[in-house]
Amino acid sequence: MDLTRDFIEKIEEMAGPKTIEAGSVEYARENLFPVLPPKPVSLRTKSLTSIVDYLRSNIDEEPPAYTLIHVYGPETVTVNGSLDCCTRTREEFLEATAPVPHIRFNEYMDREAFNVMLQSCFKGQGDRDAVLKVVGNICLDQNGGVEVSDDGVTQNVEAKTGAVLKTKATIPNPVRLAPFRTFTEVEQPESAFVLRINQNMQVALFEADGGAWKQEAMKNIQAYLIEALSDEDGNCPYTIIA
Repeated sequence: MDLTRDFIEKIEEMAGPKTIEAGSVEYARENLFPVLPPKPVSLRTKSLTSIVDYLRSNIDEEPPAYTLIHVYGPETVTVNGSLDCCTRTREEFLEATAPVPHIRFNEYMDREAFNVMLQSCFKGQGDRDAVLKVVGNICLDQNGGVEVSDDGVTQNVEAKTGAVLKTKATIPNPVRLAPFRTFTEVEQPESAFVLRINQNMQVALFEADGGAWKQEAMKNIQAYLIEALSDEDGNCPYTIIA
């Protein structure tokens, strides 16, 4: 009897994966991880145009019928391959992320910062100019003060400049604004915000649409890609989900 051989075989048997059956299902006693083939690192871009250019060039020779474009959110779109039948995974070829600015929603800030934010991070449509006018007209000197009356829907702000001049402004709510929150190639969704001014003359915008703008932005991205990737007959060979 070859003790060395028997010993090695026993070790190999003990080292192998152990499974148990419960009903018709087989379970492993240890965590098993598949050995996957190497995959290339996906490209990283910042625009929808880059997706169109990449797919039209067909540099990786991936058939359109096996290519899936996933509009993951208002700021992210990925280009993926077909589902691998063995590993049940998809290869990601490209990920585009929108370079959107940081917008301070749901917090109070001074009027100067609010004015800059509204002009640099919002499209000039909806109630933007009206909001700028209301906030810009509330100005005080060192002897001034501010009175705010509120009925829950509108605010009446009365700014006192010394003892001579009073400026009244009524702030309707909600206001309609279109911040830059998705790719610049598509229309920026306009949504509702609640505009508030506190006793310290600080201003804030509170989101008031329940996130509905995200679905609108994703549909805009999907429509843009379908149109940009369609042939002369208006047929898009790619599957685009949002």
